[in-house]
Formats: sequence, C-alpha cells, structure tokens
Amino acid sequence: MPAAAARKQAQSTVDAAARQADAAWAAGQRLADAAWAAGQRQADAAWEAGRRQADAAWEAGRLQADAQLDVARETLTAQHLTAQREVRRAAYAAFLAATDAGHQRRLEWQQALGTSEAAGGRDRYRAALSAVTEALTFVRLEGPDPVSSAAEALESSLDANASLGQYQAAHADFLDAARTALAAP
Repeated sequence: MPAAAARKQAQSTVDAAARQADAAWAAGQRLADAAWAAGQRQADAAWEAGRRQADAAWEAGRLQADAQLDVARETLTAQHLTAQREVRRAAYAAFLAATDAGHQRRLEWQQALGTSEAAGGRDRYRAALSAVTEALTFVRLEGPDPVSSAAEALESSLDANASLGQYQAAHADFLDAARTALAAP
C-alpha cells in the first residue's frame, strides 16, 4: 500500500477515533451535567426539608417557651394573691383585736363613771382608740374598699356616744366584708 494511502487510512482512523472520543466526551459531559443537576435538585430538596424542619422546631420551641411563661405567670399571680391575702388577714386580725380591746376599754370606762377609776378608765379607752386608729390605717392600705368602709364604720361605733348595738352590727359587717375579701380569687 502506498504510503499516501496508508497515511490516508491512518488519518481516517485517527479522525474516527477523535469523533468517537468527542462523542464519548459529549456523552460523558451530558451525564455529568445530568448528575450535577440531579445532585443540585437533591441538595435543594434536602436544604428545603432542613429549613422546614428548623422552622417547625423553632415554632415548637417558641410554643413551649410561651407555655412555660404562662405557667410562671400563673404561679407568680397565685403566689402574689396568697401573700396579699396573708397580709390582709394579718391587718384585719390586728384591727379586730384593737377594736375588741377598744370596745372592752369603753365598757370598763362607762362602768367606772362616777367612781375614782373613771379617769384611768377614760385614759385606757383613749389609748385603745389610738391603737384602733393605727390598725385602721393598715386596713385602709390593704383594702379593698368595702373592707375599709366597714372598718371605718366599726371604728366609729367605738365612739363614746355610740350605742352597744351599733358596735355589734358594725363588727358583724366588718367580719362579713373581711371574709368576702379573703375568699375572693
């Protein structure tokens, strides 16, 4: 075979091999592009799923935190109300003790009128009224208004000119108002 024909045949083989290589390269490039696109879609889907999962976890955490805050608020409110009731109960009890002592001193003084004990009885009565006024201040501070009003009426019933029945009625009214206030939610 002449050299020119061999060269032509060799060139033809090289060209065929180059075309085959180009075709293989193109096919490989298409496969790589397809694999890359599939991988990108898979990564995007995984990213989106992860984002949704993170959003859901965030929302669940927020809801749990809100629930814990609600429980904490309810607990603090209950503790505050309990403490407030205890302070009120103490103020009401001190006021009742002072009014009972004032009532007793008033009766003793009125029974001692016309005797040498009258002046001492009057002084003890006035001292007891001073203690009632001081205790009334705490009741006014603690309230509520119906209890303060009932306490003021009870204090007025201790006046030297008030009737015994006025004291009894005012005492009962104060007890009712105090019990209602302490039982309120």
